Amino acid sequence: MRWSSMATPPPSPRACWAPRPARPWPRPQARSLSALTWLVVGRTDGFELQHHNVLFSADSRAEFDTLHRAQPGVPADPTVYVCAQDRRSPHTVPTGPERLLCLINAPAHGLDHPLRPEEIDPCQHILLQRLAHQGLRLTPQALQVSTPTHFARRFPGTQGALYGEPPHGWRASFRRPDARSRLPGLYLAGGSIHPGAGVPMAALSGRLAAACWHQDRASRRRAA
Repeated sequence: MRWSSMATPPPSPRACWAPRPARPWPRPQARSLSALTWLVVGRTDGFELQHHNVLFSADSRAEFDTLHRAQPGVPADPTVYVCAQDRRSPHTVPTGPERLLCLINAPAHGLDHPLRPEEIDPCQHILLQRLAHQGLRLTPQALQVSTPTHFARRFPGTQGALYGEPPHGWRASFRRPDARSRLPGLYLAGGSIHPGAGVPMAALSGRLAAACWHQDRASRRRAA
């Protein structure tokens, strides 16, 4: 289905189903992942970064086994995502310190088992070690770290899970919340809402939420 203008909601979307009863937050093993993130200002040396960079773990199976085991933890050899925010194109190469967002996966147990400060420093060492192993030396001049606990406090009820319910499994697509919530007038949109993750899908989710609002507003007017 294609719409000509992002400003005009699609008429009567089929995704505007009736509200469903609220469900309790999923048990820990049914949550999506959280993350440890570092906002960094620093210098890089080694290879030229792109705007988006993924440096994969040497053992992805071991990484996800650590994240999903009964007592999950931060992987010893994690996959690292790096967003080089000042590198918008191959022609924009910083000549000095640059802004970076670095991220590694972490279990979503933000308030259940918060990471202590003495546990965060080794995670930062693991991050820098993984970058160096791939040939990128990062020298931070300033940084700010966010943990699953920070995300859990910022978004109550999530325990730090960043992507809602787990996105994997054959039933995951059918378990995503719809645009309408149980609370009248509250509509949902985003990567963890139908139709799914990614910027295009999140944009469609916003359009569906707007269309539901228009549909409900018209129904209330007719009822009045």
